[in-house]
Amino acid sequence: MAYKKNHKSFASLWAQFVIACLLYIRELHKFTLWATQMFDSATKFPNGVLVGSTYDLGNFDECLQVDVNVAKQNIKGKYCLASIKFAPMIERTPNMNINPWSLNGSTWDRIQFLSKDPSKRARDEIHWAFCIPSACTHTDLKIQLEEVLEQYQKLYNIKASIDVKPHLCQTSEPLNLTLGGIALLIIVGLFILFLGLATTYDFLTSMRSFRHITFQKTPHEVLMAFSLSNNLKKLLKFEKQEDGLDCIHGLKFSSMCMIIMGHRILFVLGSPILNSDFIESFYSKIEAMFLLNGPIIVDSFFNISGFLVCYLLLLEFRKREQMINVPMLYLHRLIRLTPAYVVVLAFYGTLFVKIGSGPLWLEKVGTETERCSTYWWANLLYVNNYIHPEKMCMIQSWYLTCDMHLFMISPFLVYLLWKKPTVGKIVLTLCIFGSILIAFCTVYFGKLDALLLLYMKTLRDPLANKTFRGMYIPTHTRAGPYFTGMAAGYIRYKIKLTNFQIPTIIVWFGWIISIFCCEAAIFSAHLFYLPGREYDPMASAVYGSFHRIAWSIGVSWMIIAMSTGNGAFIEPVFSWKPVITLSRLSYSAFLVHGGLQLYTVACARMPFYGSFYNLFWYSLGDVTLSFIGGLALTLSFESPIIALEKILLRKDSAVKKQTEEVENNNINEERT
Repeated sequence: MAYKKNHKSFASLWAQFVIACLLYIRELHKFTLWATQMFDSATKFPNGVLVGSTYDLGNFDECLQVDVNVAKQNIKGKYCLASIKFAPMIERTPNMNINPWSLNGSTWDRIQFLSKDPSKRARDEIHWAFCIPSACTHTDLKIQLEEVLEQYQKLYNIKASIDVKPHLCQTSEPLNLTLGGIALLIIVGLFILFLGLATTYDFLTSMRSFRHITFQKTPHEVLMAFSLSNNLKKLLKFEKQEDGLDCIHGLKFSSMCMIIMGHRILFVLGSPILNSDFIESFYSKIEAMFLLNGPIIVDSFFNISGFLVCYLLLLEFRKREQMINVPMLYLHRLIRLTPAYVVVLAFYGTLFVKIGSGPLWLEKVGTETERCSTYWWANLLYVNNYIHPEKMCMIQSWYLTCDMHLFMISPFLVYLLWKKPTVGKIVLTLCIFGSILIAFCTVYFGKLDALLLLYMKTLRDPLANKTFRGMYIPTHTRAGPYFTGMAAGYIRYKIKLTNFQIPTIIVWFGWIISIFCCEAAIFSAHLFYLPGREYDPMASAVYGSFHRIAWSIGVSWMIIAMSTGNGAFIEPVFSWKPVITLSRLSYSAFLVHGGLQLYTVACARMPFYGSFYNLFWYSLGDVTLSFIGGLALTLSFESPIIALEKILLRKDSAVKKQTEEVENNNINEERT
């Protein structure tokens, strides 16, 4: 009985498919508008394939606009993106003695050569857009394409394999929110309503004629915690740091801008590009390492985090002469980081996929939403860089997990440095060298790349890359810069205690070493981008284990020098009040910028044209919108929750004082 039912259902679907196809062909011959529109929105013949323009996206919106009733049939346009891989019918062995770039050479030799080069976008796989009746499935399209291409395979001695993924076929559908999406909208709506009420209350009670309505104690404090104007005043409040650590704000802000720019490049390289040869030309240029080795900027934040934790905890231990309440310190940090993080994760897992469309929307945003709705718990438990890293939600979230892990062990290391300095210095030194050894062994025995090579093939899905999962995101391979920062924090602490004045000769020598370490860490990566270079596990392991430490040494000196008045013209720029304000938004900007960049590449209707101007233009927009979004997230969720925490913990004055003095510092509480 079940067989007959399924057979009948299949027959019905097949009949609908046949009727829809016949109607489409008939009306196209008659030049009917809807059929012509479907044909017009599809790929005709690709161009620029040999220079890497392998995507022809057709006209997505024109296809989905088709919705017509013909002969009692409802015909809707369905947009599908098919992948077609070509190869010669007879297997060829490329002539390696002939320059593949020679115009007198074989086209197949060049295509095969490029397909085997990891730094080049494959030219043997092209992606064509088709607009078909909605009654047709992705399987129907694949079968039809195979039948059509079969005759050309024999005629031109080529073979073709076709793949049409279900999520790359789309129709225009009404907006249907999930229960999670509805719940998120309700929660955010209630927050906005309460923010409005609290802000109105703050505005009214600031006027003399309405002061009589002021609530007493806790109700007043809660309302002020949610007041947008009150939180904005806190954001714009400046208190000069006696230790000269205001300079860290500038370092944070500039590093965050460079990270946002670097992530824009990563998203672009993993998307359809009109002139891939322009991007490919970068890989052989040493000056391009400023961009291609940009991910090393992340280590600046690890370094800053380690520096601040060590320095501030040492001051606290010296003041109290005892260990602080570590569990409360952990709780304090969770409360400060997690609420805004939860809001962004919830958006990724529910509403994100509902707010846009495009040829690659479901492949990129749909996949991200699926990952977040399934593995959100790994993010909230801060274990997502070890548990299902290939399905990680919010690709930049690995940093938060690593930083949380390292923060959890730091109080005990710092306590050793304070209580038993000799033992503490030995342990910290062992941690630094241990992190170098772990990174070395991970690369050497895992046969991993020395760094995450930003090839277009890799960036289509970085989570599938072994180096990304095995070396780039695990805490044990990223700990070196954090421990180096702790060592710098200890040095700065000793300078403060002894009022040591750094001699001029040491200042000059320190800056020279700092610049050399940073430049060497960046530009030596060119060795691993050299065309045709064979993989050397020893060289990869040496660079992979030492380049982050070298960068961190350079950053550590910058912090020490600027905080002791030896930063020359850089120090006042990094301590400028507008820069301090923007630096306080770094964490929220970090959370929102990935979604903004993912949105732009997922909803693109045509391939990106690569140029320095376009990359700079998009990056400038990313930075601007990220900090605007960060401001909204900070005022709406981060600042109110921080204020509520202070209200809830005020009964325990000892706990409150400990946690506030350690992390309520204007620099430390907003770090990324």
